[in-house]
Formats: sequence, structure tokens, C-alpha cells
Amino acid sequence: MLAADKAVLESRVRQSATSLKEKEFLLHHDNLTTVGTQAAVMAGFSVTALIEFGPPEDANRALKFFYFSFVMLSLSANILCVVETTCLSVKGTSLATRGPYGSVARAVDGVYKLRRRVFLLFAIGIVALLVMSILGAWLLLEPLSATVATIVLVGALYTINASYVVVARLFHFDEADAVSFDDILNRVNALSGLTKQQRTKKDTPPPPHTKTTTTTTTTHRDDHLAF
Repeated sequence: MLAADKAVLESRVRQSATSLKEKEFLLHHDNLTTVGTQAAVMAGFSVTALIEFGPPEDANRALKFFYFSFVMLSLSANILCVVETTCLSVKGTSLATRGPYGSVARAVDGVYKLRRRVFLLFAIGIVALLVMSILGAWLLLEPLSATVATIVLVGALYTINASYVVVARLFHFDEADAVSFDDILNRVNALSGLTKQQRTKKDTPPPPHTKTTTTTTTTHRDDHLAF
């Protein structure tokens, strides 16, 4: 009876720890989904700029070269961002849902490690899109209008960077102080391993006793007495 209650308690603790880890996975999953959606929208802008935009034939070749270069950079970065978020969402969810015990922790660690690469691709896509817009303004508009457009877009780029710095400082916390459930999972695993060892010891029959026969060899010495 006590053994059954102990197994039920162990199962409940393990289920609760896995549920907490699943919440962390859903947090990263939602963040990556949001980034991937915005990257897909910007990729659409880049495709439109590539197909629909036709610079004048007498435009500066250097401007056209850099314009289309940044168009392709923005398109590539945003498409890669969409691919990364899609792969992480599909593979991570599959591992966390259908994998063996401990797969949720593996999925969380994998998504957390690759999140910086997703954010970097997203940032490259934004910067390339704004630079592309500046070059497009110089290709289409008059010098005065292009100058005003450049000032506005550079101001937008600066504001984006400043806003990110403010938000990052406002919500910054040390990773060492972050809530982690690894200690709970490790204790549950250690308890489970200890229980299995105890069950194995109980089920294993004791080794047979070996009797050691000690033979004493006596040597009879015949003493010849000389009379």
C-alpha cells in the first residue's frame, strides 16, 4: 500500500514539474511566432519592392546596385527568419508533445539557445528594409524631397534602436536569477532512480553461500630413535 502511494506521489510531482516546464516552452513559442509573423509581412514588402519598383533608366547605377542589394538582403533575412521560427515551432512542439520523458526540457533549451539567431535575422531585415527605402527615395524623388525622406527614415531607425534599448533596460533581469525548474526535475529523476535501485535490490535473489572446506594436512614425522 505504501509503495503504491509513493509511486502515485512521485508521478504527481513529475507531472507538475513537466507542466511548469511546458509553460516556459509556450512562452518562447509565442514569442517566436510573433517574430515570424512580422518577418513574413516585411518579406512581402521586399518582394513588392523587387517586382513592382522600376527605377528610371537614367538613374545612378551605384544607387540601383545598392538598392537591389538591400532588397535582396531584406528579403533573405526575413525569409530565413520565417523558416527558423517555423522549424522551431514544428520540431520543438513535436518533441515536447510526442517525445519521451524529459523532452519538454530539451525542447525549451533548444528554443532558448536559437532565439538570438532569430532575433538577429529579424533585426537585419528591419535595417535592410529602411536602408532600401532611403535608396529608393533617392532614385525616385527630387534631391530636396529625398533629403527630407532620408532624415525621416534615419530618425525612424534611430527611434527603433532607442526604443529597443529602453525596453531592454526596463525588462532586463539577470539570467542567474531566472526561474528554473531543472532542480525539481533533477530531484524527481534522482528519486525515481533511487526507487528503481531499491526495487531491483528487493527483486534480486541473494547469492548462494559457498562453504569453504578447510583441509588440514598433518604430516606425520617418524622419528627414528637410535638406541
